Amino acid sequence: MYFVEKNKISDTALNVLQKRYFLPTETKWEEVVKRTTDHVLKNEKDLEQKQLTFEMIRNRYFIPNSPCLVNSGKKNGGLAACFVVDFPDTIEGIYKTKLDFALVAKKGGGCGTTLSKLRPENSVVNGSSHGFAGGPIKFYDTVSHDMDALTQSGFRPMAMMGTMSIYHPDIFKFINAKSEEGKIANSNISVMIPDSFMENFCNGKNAFTLKYPVDAQGDDILTTKETDSEELFNLICENAWKNGEPGILFEDRINNNSPYKYSGQKIWATNPCGEEPLPPNGVCNLGSLDISKFLDKDNQIDLRLLEIAVRLSVRFLDTVIDMSSYPTEEIENWAMQNRPVGLGIMGLADLYLQMGISYGDEKSLEVLEFILSFIYTIAEDESIELGMEKGIPESCRNFENPRRNVTLLSIAPTGTISILAGCSNGIEPIFSEITIRKDGTGTYNIEHPFFEKPHFKCAVSTNGATEVSWKEHIDILTSAQKFVDAGVSKTINFPQMTKKETIKKAFIYAWETGIVKGLTIYRNGSRKEEVLSPKNLRKDKCPLCGAELISEGGCKHCSECEFQVCEIG
Repeated sequence: MYFVEKNKISDTALNVLQKRYFLPTETKWEEVVKRTTDHVLKNEKDLEQKQLTFEMIRNRYFIPNSPCLVNSGKKNGGLAACFVVDFPDTIEGIYKTKLDFALVAKKGGGCGTTLSKLRPENSVVNGSSHGFAGGPIKFYDTVSHDMDALTQSGFRPMAMMGTMSIYHPDIFKFINAKSEEGKIANSNISVMIPDSFMENFCNGKNAFTLKYPVDAQGDDILTTKETDSEELFNLICENAWKNGEPGILFEDRINNNSPYKYSGQKIWATNPCGEEPLPPNGVCNLGSLDISKFLDKDNQIDLRLLEIAVRLSVRFLDTVIDMSSYPTEEIENWAMQNRPVGLGIMGLADLYLQMGISYGDEKSLEVLEFILSFIYTIAEDESIELGMEKGIPESCRNFENPRRNVTLLSIAPTGTISILAGCSNGIEPIFSEITIRKDGTGTYNIEHPFFEKPHFKCAVSTNGATEVSWKEHIDILTSAQKFVDAGVSKTINFPQMTKKETIKKAFIYAWETGIVKGLTIYRNGSRKEEVLSPKNLRKDKCPLCGAELISEGGCKHCSECEFQVCEIG
């Protein structure tokens, strides 16, 4: 047996399964896995491959994205998580976009779009009795409210992403769109920035012309407005410092270092967490390997087992494309013409801790690059083999080595599926020695078993551990992006007392790598509502009331109040 059980599924994971994943007749993780593999692989004739895939998912070496687990076996179930739709500047196009978002929400996916194509607020609209445009932010806000109403009773709220080119005349309004916490709460926002802007800004050339359309030249430009690039960039940094919004996306990096360039497709936006830059009507299904489970008894990476898992995972994700139901005909046609898959990793911080490596140091970068280089090489080889077996889609025929899938690797945040796997999120560090996680399934107190180790690092410490520096965060992101042909979702954490100027330095440092495609920063404590928050645990005292903590069954619970904390994994 290749995929032996490394850890038992936790009580926290079972609670998440019960609230989000179990169908009415299900009570065990194995039942979810069987339903999923039976649905996705129902036409698979290789019974050994099907059984190995079942064992791999059952023992949580690999877990597909949530919609695949939730919707497998359902009639017209959507199995993909990541979508991008267009937002054209016509009344028909605007309301088609709203419908597309609703249909994506109905399938359980998250969706991004660009606001760059909509004309600025108060622009003249020929042929309209109203006469003037409402503007991209107002129209996007209506989409946000519609999706909140549509999905508030669903298995999770719909996640959204809105992007806008830094050239757009409404860019100041866009940057400020989420300056007040609670506005457009179900959407992230990011500014698309080309290299030309960053080069001029870094060289002190502050005169900057906003224009609409943002990609127009000469006589095709309808609107211009002069502004100051330093004022604009400082506003981005100030708002990111304030509450983490907006993020930034490096437009040229995304388009020039993308497999979509071979078929002439331009990328305007990403999915909600940024790991999937996609053209309009693009879709991708994801799945992640818990890399911490691939260590052998000597704490070395078992490359033979990892190769087997990568090949099985690529085949599984490719089959998901055919077995999924899609929100629109345009999206379905695009999926068949491009066939992207997004294989990623999670459990990286756990891997480092088991190997005695500190997150963010030179050794950790070497290990990450080795792992992802290996995974990409095997994934590409398997996709080439799949292409010879089953055919090569149109967008992949101009590759040096034609293959079946336009993209192969994508690193997602893995918020929920990492709980199922019993590992750390994506390529993030451990958040804190003790973390309070609040989401739609409940509140969980998680103590990491290695937090007293000398090589332990975390994003935010309240118990004296070493915190990962922002440069170390970006170095990890850079190392990952080198071998990921889609995108990488990663949060760059900053201490609460960080100055605004430091945020600016981080954005510039990320651009100067020449590799990073985008950046999301978060200053701890800058929002009232947080999914993750650290807790202080002093010796064996309850962090809430100070009473004695009692150890029992791998958990510690307070003798006086309801506080409880359990080791992960």
